[in-house]
Amino acid sequence: MKDFDARWQECAGRARKALGRDGTIPFGFADRVVARAHSVKELSQEEVFGQLAFRMLTGAVALLILCMMMEAPHLQGPRPLETGVEDTVAQLVWSL
Repeated sequence: MKDFDARWQECAGRARKALGRDGTIPFGFADRVVARAHSVKELSQEEVFGQLAFRMLTGAVALLILCMMMEAPHLQGPRPLETGVEDTVAQLVWSL
């Protein structure tokens, strides 16, 4: 930020030396713009719903794959409800 003015003046000088362009648009430019604007077809509600449903389904599948990848390392370990844990829980519940 110290040499901002110097750099600004340098860039402004280069811009002044650059070749100038005329302000006219190419022949047929407006026609191409209007033709492209009219060529866009409107989607029906079913098509919009189908696109949204596909995106949501893709996101759900990606989330499911992510959850599976996060859980995969824990599948090789001991089961979470082995008999020792089940007996302890049953004894605590019955003692209440």
